[in-house]
Amino acid sequence: MAAFIAPAAMVWLQGKEPAAEDHAAYQQCLERWSAAGLVHAGNTQSALAAAPTRMRVLADDVAVPHRVLVVAMSPECGFCTQLSADLAANASVLTRLNASVLLIEDVRDDLLGLPVPPQVRARLVALGRETACLGTPGGWLLSPGRPARFVVGLPDVSAELIQLSGGNAVTTVIEAPTSCSLKVTEAPVDALVTARVGGGRAVGIAVRGGDGILELVRSVTGEGYQGVYAPVTLTVERPQSLYLLYRGGELLTRARTADDLSHTLAQVLAGYGVPDPSETTLLCAAAVHRDGRAVLLPRNWLSDLVVHSTRLERAGWRLCPRPFTTLRLPPSGGKPVLTGSPASREGESLVTSVLSQSASTGSWTRAQLLAQIVNWIRRPATPDSVYSLADSLQTLPVRVGTWSQALDHLRADSPAT
Repeated sequence: MAAFIAPAAMVWLQGKEPAAEDHAAYQQCLERWSAAGLVHAGNTQSALAAAPTRMRVLADDVAVPHRVLVVAMSPECGFCTQLSADLAANASVLTRLNASVLLIEDVRDDLLGLPVPPQVRARLVALGRETACLGTPGGWLLSPGRPARFVVGLPDVSAELIQLSGGNAVTTVIEAPTSCSLKVTEAPVDALVTARVGGGRAVGIAVRGGDGILELVRSVTGEGYQGVYAPVTLTVERPQSLYLLYRGGELLTRARTADDLSHTLAQVLAGYGVPDPSETTLLCAAAVHRDGRAVLLPRNWLSDLVVHSTRLERAGWRLCPRPFTTLRLPPSGGKPVLTGSPASREGESLVTSVLSQSASTGSWTRAQLLAQIVNWIRRPATPDSVYSLADSLQTLPVRVGTWSQALDHLRADSPAT
């Protein structure tokens, strides 16, 4: 494997300290480099990632009566928009918080949880406003008798909120937003249900709409564990006659009946369980035909194809709604097997082809196409799993096009049409 690294980021990888305004971008680079194996995770909290000394001194100088999380936000920050939506969905949890959360945005500052003395709040607001230049959302966790801890980025801030509420950030699903997901999550929700899945992991499900939709979700998840902060990962709503299930901004199903929604939601939640170490996980989507074969396709096509799922079903195809696609890779020369598929009666289907996206400019060679598909592998990944995936893909035909061309291809690729 190789990685392309932009010149500005390359100097960071070589040890140069980033400018203050580049701190958030640097943190994001560290996370991606660590996932790709370019740096060791234990080194990501190096001196380069630390907040400037002067700000740390200011943070340590504030005496707080209890734990306080100071978070600087920006109206232009999409991650902050997602955080605001998560905070609103968890409003009942935050009112009972045995700590304080101080949110700072432009000229506003809002205090959630326990009160703090006015003079302490004023110093915390000043600290948060000065820290905003290091990246948003970001700030400080202050605890009595302990050094202040700098936190930046939606995952780290969300993890601190989970810990403050008594939850376990390690076993709670935290997924980064996209521009599409913000359109879904910004709207108010009627309830938040925390589902427990395999391995004790927690998944936050936002619920919108009446007609018993909350009871329907709880019939799948149980009552859910309330009282602990959970970022919104899935959203269930019923705007008209259909039940809609989203993962962030990704449409997973347009269910016609309550039973259809329950079945799909259960399958999606199962996909958040602890992965089988013998399987390879991909960040792509899949479709399974009723004759038992499967195709892999880009994840960003899923929402569009779900809208046309009825046409696909008439041709014998069903989309797999799970958050990840898992494969069992055979010995050298064999085709991979799609596992855990709700669309297959046996739960396994032989992958017979791959649908891939066209290049934005020019065209790709087959080697470049296969490299792109190998890059669907979920990090962290071992070198052996990458090599095995690449070897399995050598046996598969790859069809390049757009999602609408893929839809036409799947409809034509069926004995029923």
